[in-house]
Amino acid sequence: MFNIKLENFEGPLDLLLYFIKRDKIDIYDIPISKITSEYIDVINTAKKLDVSVAGEFLFMASLLLRLKTRMLLPRQKDEEGLDIDDPRTSLVDQLLQYKNFKNIAYQLKNMHNENKDFFYRPNDKISFQNTSKPADFLNEVSLFDISKIFQYAIDNAPENSAITIQRDTISLEEQKQFIISNFKEKSVISLTTLINKLGSKLEIIVTFLAVLDMIKESELICKQKNTFDDIEIKLNIVTA
Repeated sequence: MFNIKLENFEGPLDLLLYFIKRDKIDIYDIPISKITSEYIDVINTAKKLDVSVAGEFLFMASLLLRLKTRMLLPRQKDEEGLDIDDPRTSLVDQLLQYKNFKNIAYQLKNMHNENKDFFYRPNDKISFQNTSKPADFLNEVSLFDISKIFQYAIDNAPENSAITIQRDTISLEEQKQFIISNFKEKSVISLTTLINKLGSKLEIIVTFLAVLDMIKESELICKQKNTFDDIEIKLNIVTA
């Protein structure tokens, strides 16, 4: 029996990916009944141990139970005998996005550790407000939305030569200052506008990490007016 502690996971998708990786499950063909039972067992065990269970874990539990029920219903098949409307599609998409996000974050963390000792001199002193949770600064925007924009930019950026890499080593704090400098003339800018000012894959990657860190520290506010609109960002600064 595996000893699984809920607090070791960043969220419900993280826990589901653990099950998938541990049992070598095909992410496109998830055995909903089996994985739901294991998921519910972990939630119930946490409750018995008086561990506080976040609402997002409980919401996923209800979603999995609904999926389990829908999987029992007859579904339409195409000419090849495949399900036309697989109830698992939405969950699979979320898991793939989250997995991609985790991989990017892991690469960025390693890059940050390699560059953390580089000398940095801040340009301007700015007082940020620190009154809300990071989630409050993601207005109608998810971290997946942000990661997809940066992933597209990373995939389409030119590869750096060995000589360029040596010259262009960039620190996380340096890119934070770069982000801040873009607000000298405007209070709100689009994420795409910011990315278009970056010249290399390394700059894009470190800037992505800087954006995530600033959101975590409640220094940056992200919003999206309508679906498919560009994501806008602004500084959460103290105003007189």
